[in-house]
Amino acid sequence: MNVYKRLKRFEWFRNQLIRNKIMLVYVPLIIIPLLILGFASNHIYTKAVVEKTVHNVSDNSSLIITQINGILTNATSAANMLTLNLNKVIAQDREDSRRQVSDLLLYTRITNQLSFALVVFPDVESAAFVDQQNELYGSTPNIVSNAELAVSSDMLRQLQQSKRANVWFPMQTRKFLVTSPVEPVLTLGKRVIDINTGAPLGYLFLNIRESALSAVYENIGSIKEGSYFIADGEGLIVSSQNAAEVLQPIAEPTLRNWVLKSNERTNIQASQEERMLLISTDIPNFEWKLISMVPYDRLTEDTRKITKLIFLIGLVCFVFALFGARLLSNVISKPIVHLSRHMKKVKEGNLDQQIEVTSGDEIGLLASGFNTMMGRVKELLANIGAEQRKKREYELALMQAQIKPHFLYNTLDVIYTLSEMGRARDVQRTTKALADFYRVALSKGKDQIKLEEEIRSVMDYLSIQHIRYSDVFNFDIDITPDILDCTIPKLTIQPLIENAIYHGLKNKASFGKLTITGKREDQKVILVVTDDGAGITEDRLQAIKMSMNGSQQQVGYGLGSVHQRIKLYFGESYGIQIESESGIGTVVTVELPYQAE
Repeated sequence: MNVYKRLKRFEWFRNQLIRNKIMLVYVPLIIIPLLILGFASNHIYTKAVVEKTVHNVSDNSSLIITQINGILTNATSAANMLTLNLNKVIAQDREDSRRQVSDLLLYTRITNQLSFALVVFPDVESAAFVDQQNELYGSTPNIVSNAELAVSSDMLRQLQQSKRANVWFPMQTRKFLVTSPVEPVLTLGKRVIDINTGAPLGYLFLNIRESALSAVYENIGSIKEGSYFIADGEGLIVSSQNAAEVLQPIAEPTLRNWVLKSNERTNIQASQEERMLLISTDIPNFEWKLISMVPYDRLTEDTRKITKLIFLIGLVCFVFALFGARLLSNVISKPIVHLSRHMKKVKEGNLDQQIEVTSGDEIGLLASGFNTMMGRVKELLANIGAEQRKKREYELALMQAQIKPHFLYNTLDVIYTLSEMGRARDVQRTTKALADFYRVALSKGKDQIKLEEEIRSVMDYLSIQHIRYSDVFNFDIDITPDILDCTIPKLTIQPLIENAIYHGLKNKASFGKLTITGKREDQKVILVVTDDGAGITEDRLQAIKMSMNGSQQQVGYGLGSVHQRIKLYFGESYGIQIESESGIGTVVTVELPYQAE
């Protein structure tokens, strides 16, 4: 069905006027390359911009991660420094205890160490120390408020039970061990042990504000109003340029799934407002991901301008293409229309057409060729008429030869004689063979029949002749099955068999043999009629061959008719070849083209 529809569409195009065909072909040749150029340039330029943006944002992300790691490393260094200093303070306090120094001096010394560490490492916002007696010391007065919550907190128990010296607690807001209960902080917990004995001395807590991390984004900057945020392994935002998003789950479900499940470093994703180019970078040791978000439409803004410009140019070219196609179609189509009018008259049957040749271009060559063609058509029509008349003459002559009265009444005499002898079965076979023979000879007026029908006609003819001349010859037919469906001119083989019987086998003093064979050689069908009769003398054989090839002296009219008919049907490379030797026999070979229809 689809093939039929495509053929119908092609048929519609073929039926269009030449000027319309030029328009339909010429205009797309201008427009389609421009469209391809527009889309290709848009795609290539957009891809280049995106790749460049990904590269730049990746570099920025690396710088951000480096600075964040620096802040975290500073916190670890501060914790290590405080461990050493607190060891000294506590050791000194033990000596002072023997001298009964007040606890206020110990508190002052510890808080001074905590404050000094914040001066050396400004990335650490605040610090607190809990000793073995659950006494709380802080770098500022606010951090020691709610001390009872601090000493009973899960943070302290987790640090006490941990085998690690350093423990990072997640970004959170809380009411203890912080200077502000509403500002998110990242906390480093560290066990402080006696460097001499290994005994635990207390637990140190250092806080890093989330604002210290988000400030890094602003220092490095973003690309075209992009944004950064850090998400943990559960999809919670631990740091962001937008303070309202901190400690909130990622709002966009698709973005959340991509952050949690995808291993892709880049992605283009549509949010509720606009499409965003997403770039993910892992932050080592924390199972965090730094997500960079860049508005995709802002990146491709210049690309869209170029595309619009190309389409505008395409529209202008389209107008010029229409004008040029119309001009070109008029220049080409007018001579063609003039030629088509003459062709239409020829189609209506008026062959006396001659076109005036006014140019030397292709249209002029067509007009000149048309004039020559019409002359040759008239000549060919005359030749074809003569050949058809000649063909009909040969066929009529063959038909008359087969319906000769003496063959008919001889056969009827045979039938009568057989009936007198009481051979009813032979009478039936002979009558049927005679009827079938004439039925094939007439063939409802058809010029050509299948070889299988011709062979049946030959067998009917031979069965009649064998009854009449049973003491003169016997026959054998050997035709390969692969050529039985081949189409040949009717009455091709029978005249050859008749010649073999009457001019060869009857004139032989002894019993003879007639053989008919047929085979296929490539695209040819070879039929051979062989008899071992009286043969033909050399002089008569040459006269027969000359007569077959067009000599005015008619010798062997049946052979000549069959030979000329084959040539008229199929050309000079086909026909009859005859070989004979007096007293030995005759071989007649027929060459025909293999044609199933």
